[in-house]
Amino acid sequence: MEMYRRLSLAIVALLLVATVQGAESDYRGKVVIITGSSSGLGAALVEEAAAREMKLVLADINPGPSQAFAEAYTKRGGEALVVEVDLADARQRGRVIDRALARFGRVDMLINNAGYAYFANLQQQQLAQAQHLFEVNYWAYIDLAQRAIPALRRQGGAIINVASILGVIPSGPDLHAYAASKHALVGAFRSLHGELDAMGIQVKVVCPGGMKTNIFNAAIGAGKDKYKDMVKDWETPDKVAGEIFASLAKPGVLVFPTTVAHMAERFADQQQP
Repeated sequence: MEMYRRLSLAIVALLLVATVQGAESDYRGKVVIITGSSSGLGAALVEEAAAREMKLVLADINPGPSQAFAEAYTKRGGEALVVEVDLADARQRGRVIDRALARFGRVDMLINNAGYAYFANLQQQQLAQAQHLFEVNYWAYIDLAQRAIPALRRQGGAIINVASILGVIPSGPDLHAYAASKHALVGAFRSLHGELDAMGIQVKVVCPGGMKTNIFNAAIGAGKDKYKDMVKDWETPDKVAGEIFASLAKPGVLVFPTTVAHMAERFADQQQP
């Protein structure tokens, strides 16, 4: 009996290894666009994609770190393209998809990740700054998704949008503009799920809690000082990046990849489309 038990366990282990290897090979040679690729979660997502031997299109307003990674990846036998782009400028967004297609002839995955935070109460808020925030955190995601659809639907693909738990629950003080941009993102892509699914395009909206990235230091507005003591308890971006890729094998649109986000999940509307 013990021999049969050990044999069964060995078979299960082999099947698990084969499943993981098969899932990893599914990405090999596929083309992924990652915005905000030079730092934080974006850089961690680049590492995850490279580990899966994907072809990389790295888009960032600060292309230096992405360029350095692309050169190292190319020396290892990978393929990568870096696109310098200000996603707040609608006239520049088209170059991301256009250059990806010109270089690789296809797009299999779009990861909308670029974004920033703006801390200000309603009386202090500058309308122009809030509008700029929405251009980067919301409209760039919609615009790139729309532009990518013709390429994605040819062979099927995925659109992954990095939102926040503040897209499903209220924010703390001084973060209403940021929370509003993330609520808009969650609402839009949950609503678009049916339309895109009918085209063979998978949709994920990722709602992490706080992460140890530069988004806090780079945030605009003095109100961020209220939150500085919380940073030490936040998750690392590499852990979140791994969970994002793992979510592609699971059903549902919303993804809650951090401990804080899992706690907030019970407050969110979980009637997934």
